[in-house]
Amino acid sequence: MSGNNDAMLLAVDAPAFVRRAMQVEAAYEALLAVCRRERERLLEMPRMRLARYRALGRSRPSALAETCSPDELAYLEELHHQWQPRLRRAVEPARSPADLHRALAELSRSFRRFNRRWLAFVAELDLNVVNQLREGYNRYYLLEKECALRSARLAREGFVPLAPVRIDDLFDRFPLLRVPTSIGS
Repeated sequence: MSGNNDAMLLAVDAPAFVRRAMQVEAAYEALLAVCRRERERLLEMPRMRLARYRALGRSRPSALAETCSPDELAYLEELHHQWQPRLRRAVEPARSPADLHRALAELSRSFRRFNRRWLAFVAELDLNVVNQLREGYNRYYLLEKECALRSARLAREGFVPLAPVRIDDLFDRFPLLRVPTSIGS
């Protein structure tokens, strides 16, 4: 039997408290999946801009350090490592510092655009369904578990009430991008 069928069988045969916990978890995971998909879509252009900026500076890595602060450059390097962006076509190395400054300005604009769009997307999310399920979990889980186990002590073991999901929780998990600023231009 496949894992998916096992989960469906468990959901049907499981006690109410287990089904409730599974439903709360599934709703939260679905919310995170929606956020992941939209974030990936919105990050497409920032990834390309970052790859282009790095490609322009590949012949003289010290030139990149002349465009933004060491802290910002470290952040961009970390993002590049995480994202592993790929350019669709080759980019010639920068011929002048101005080329790098322009690429950094484009990257900054792309990050700002992402942040505006990401803020708007997250602000529009309806967290009511997930939070109502969490509220029901907090209210009924122990009662349902106690009925199933016939022991209040066993029912309380390991129980941790779930806090409502807040927009800030989503930003902690899926943060805005730090926008680099150009120096020496």
